[in-house]
Amino acid sequence: MTLFRRILFITRALVICLLATRCQARRETHAHPSNSTVLDGDNLGFPVNDTDEVGRVVVVRSEPKRIIALLPSHTETLFALGVGDRLIGVDDYSNFPTSALRLPKLGGLYDVHLEALAMLRPDLVLGSDKSPATAALEQLGITVWSATAQRYDDVFDMIVRTGKLVGRRRQAEALVKQTQLDIERIEKALEGTARVSVYYELDPTPYAVGPKSFVGVLLSKAGGENVIPSTLGEFPKINPELIAAANPGVILGASLADISKRPGWSSLRAVRDGRVFSLTPEEREVVVRPGPRLASGVRVLAHILHPEVSL
Repeated sequence: MTLFRRILFITRALVICLLATRCQARRETHAHPSNSTVLDGDNLGFPVNDTDEVGRVVVVRSEPKRIIALLPSHTETLFALGVGDRLIGVDDYSNFPTSALRLPKLGGLYDVHLEALAMLRPDLVLGSDKSPATAALEQLGITVWSATAQRYDDVFDMIVRTGKLVGRRRQAEALVKQTQLDIERIEKALEGTARVSVYYELDPTPYAVGPKSFVGVLLSKAGGENVIPSTLGEFPKINPELIAAANPGVILGASLADISKRPGWSSLRAVRDGRVFSLTPEEREVVVRPGPRLASGVRVLAHILHPEVSL
C-alpha cells in the first residue's frame, strides 16, 4: 500500500471515529502560566515543548516552516508575530488579516478536512482543545498543539506560548506588553465615568458572557458592570428570568426587535432607552476572539457603553 493510500485509509477511518465523538461534553480548561520550555533559552531555540490544554506534552523539534491554524485566534496571532507567511492552511472562519482569506480552508471545529490537511504536509498544527481532530492528527504523526483561551490572562499566556512554539518568543512578549498598554490607555480615558450595567448574549438559547471570561473582563475594562453572576461560569446558559430581574441598561449581541418580543423583556431599561446592540460581524470578531486584537475589542465595547468619551 502506497503512503498516499495509507493516509487516505487512516483519515477515512478516523472521520468515522470523529463523528461518533462529535457530541462529547466540553472539557473544562485551565490556564498554564509556566508550562512552556525553550530548552536552550534562545528566541529561536529548538526543540521546544509545551503541555497543551488536552494535557499532551507537545514537542516541536525544529523551527516550523509549514503551519496550519485551526482557530481564527491562532491565525491572527501568527500574523501578529510576523510568521503569517508560514501558514499553509487555516480554518473556515479565519478572515483576518485579509491575507488569511487566500489560504486553503480546512473546515471548522468539528469537521476538519483531515485528508486535505494531511496532503499539505504541515510540520505544526495549532488547533482547539474542543476539537476531536487532535487525536486524529496525532494518529497521522502530525505535530498538533491544541489550546483555547477562556479567561483574560489565558489570552496573553496563549500568545506567549504560541510565540515559543514558532520561534518568536520575544516578539510575543512585546506583543502582549503593547496590547496591555493599549488597554490601559482606554481604561484611563474612562476613569471617572459611571459603570453601565450590561448583558452580553452569545446566542438566543440563551448563552451569556460571564464576568470571569475574557469577554467579561473586556466588558469591565470598557466600563461595564456585568449582570451575570460570576458563580455561573465563563459562558453559562442562563434563565431568561435572571435578565428580566437584573434590568440591564445595555444589551449586547442581540437585536432590539428580538429582545422586545421576549416575555418580561420589553420593559427593560435597555429596551426602553434603545440601547440594544447586535454588533456588526467585524465588531463581534474583535470582541469574542481571544487573540492579539483584544484592545480593539475593548475600544468597540467602550464606544457602545460610553459614547460620550473620546477614545
